Amino acid sequence: MVTNHRNSMIFSNSLIEVAKLLGNTAYIFELNYNQSVQVERRRLLTLIEEENIEIVLFLNDFRFDNHSFFITKELADRVDCRLWIWDTMYDINTLGKHIKLYSKIYSFEIQDVKELQQQYSIKSKYMPLFAGPEFYDSPRNDGDLQDIDIFFIGTIAGSKKRLAILETVAKVAYEKGYKMVVFGRAWHDHHWHQRIIGKLKFSMKYPYLAKCIENRVLLPKDVISYYKRAKINLNIHVEGQTCYNCRTFEVMGNHNFLLSDAQDICDLKMQAGIHFDVYHDEIEIAQKVQYYMNYCKERNKIAHEGGKLISSEYNLVYSLACILAKE
Repeated sequence: MVTNHRNSMIFSNSLIEVAKLLGNTAYIFELNYNQSVQVERRRLLTLIEEENIEIVLFLNDFRFDNHSFFITKELADRVDCRLWIWDTMYDINTLGKHIKLYSKIYSFEIQDVKELQQQYSIKSKYMPLFAGPEFYDSPRNDGDLQDIDIFFIGTIAGSKKRLAILETVAKVAYEKGYKMVVFGRAWHDHHWHQRIIGKLKFSMKYPYLAKCIENRVLLPKDVISYYKRAKINLNIHVEGQTCYNCRTFEVMGNHNFLLSDAQDICDLKMQAGIHFDVYHDEIEIAQKVQYYMNYCKERNKIAHEGGKLISSEYNLVYSLACILAKE
């Protein structure tokens, strides 16, 4: 499985574990962007030869700084190359002939599927990025400690949508006395002066969010714990996404309550108000946060129904079984 450092750090253990459950041996090939694309291609070809690999799954259509796409005809002739798009293909209009080197293409974004068909006559399939076993194998019980009222984790810097929604909710939390916890990169902090100046500037622009944000990320095992500790887990998709992201399934899998911005449900069986709930704007999220803080039983009922659905039908085992199936 070919991926970058960020995705490798987050998903490697789950991917290897699930592949093993399916009776396959998986190797994670983490691209080194400090090397040239030629060096990295040779390194992958060596691994393919040494381990007699039959399928290479690209977890995004990677390209290097010189705009060279990683996949080549040499690779495609040597091994069955398949693509699972994990990030929206914003540059879909500039794809080259290389896109046809993949034997199968899957995407978590239905718009990619439509555009590939319309522009390149390539038939691909919608496949969400479901969560690995660790996100659904230890369901939360109603009696478990929930010492956080509202929780969010994700990339914040550069997303006006996320910043606006989080500031709105943080203001409600401050006024109502809710405990809100947010993790995510919001300003540079490589040096001490960046930490001080960055936090000061952020506080001036987002005074309520600044009270509850930690300018850092968490390891997957810690994220799982925070999901369980939170009464309300927020999901805010980044600009350009139209389908439900991986965090949707990560949160819901262990019977945690999710409040997400509404996306295209596609063919998923999830129903708002039954398995999770949705909002459409800042006014509605402010209202629903207060509503679910007041109605614990309804919140827990929805969380358990969502957890049962995700753990039984929408998990990484299902995804990889479909993607790695042999002809």
